[in-house]
Amino acid sequence: MNELSLLDTLFGNDGTMPSFYTRACTPNVDVKETKDAYILTMDLPGRNENDVEIGLKDDILTIASVEKAETKEEKKEDKEEFSWLIHERHSSSFKRTFSLPKDINPEAVTAVFKNGVLTVRIERKAAASAKKIAIRVD
Repeated sequence: MNELSLLDTLFGNDGTMPSFYTRACTPNVDVKETKDAYILTMDLPGRNENDVEIGLKDDILTIASVEKAETKEEKKEDKEEFSWLIHERHSSSFKRTFSLPKDINPEAVTAVFKNGVLTVRIERKAAASAKKIAIRVD
């Protein structure tokens, strides 16, 4: 297993196997590692920065979102009465959880949302340099 493991890749957050529907509604994530940071990129078409919550606690990064389908009451510009012939739009939510390695700097995490793509950059701590220990003679 690599250093940045996905807790929910095989099992759901409650330990059960996720259904096909759940996996189909969960956005995919690209994760890359540089010498200075870990960078997660997630496509979230149709959502904006207000629809997404990001949290970091105990080296666990959580990205979650709830999206509500439009209803007739919410869409005020519909002035004429109608009945649905097909209504496939629905509300969807997701929650992705990532176990981060110990070399992250929790104070240096940034997130940018641009054109439906969320990019989270998690800076790494500077590696401790090797220390030479002097030997005393007694």
